[in-house]
Amino acid sequence: MSFGGIKALTDVGFEVAPGSITTVIGPNGAGKTSLFNTISGFYKPSTGRIRFQGEDITATRPPERARLGLARSFQNIALFRGMTVLDNIKLGRHAHLRTNVLDALFYFAARGTRK
Repeated sequence: MSFGGIKALTDVGFEVAPGSITTVIGPNGAGKTSLFNTISGFYKPSTGRIRFQGEDITATRPPERARLGLARSFQNIALFRGMTVLDNIKLGRHAHLRTNVLDALFYFAARGTRK
């Protein structure tokens, strides 16, 4: 991953064991954020490939990567105003929702009948 003449990521490769907790540490400017932005699809790598579970996902868009379980969180913890903390947390599951027009209409109709 390069930004102009600055190489943020060069020859990066690693594996993460399923079910493990893995960290990436390093000083400011080491490329940690660039790494996560590239893995999650916010950045497209200048060269090389992103592979996940043996598949090349370099051209896969961020929403599809999120459905695969690859997502990132941001350092700021700003919540949406007017929403509870629980609603803000549930919002992060939007990539896994499977709703069609009929489901949505039924939800609103059922919701309108409650008192």
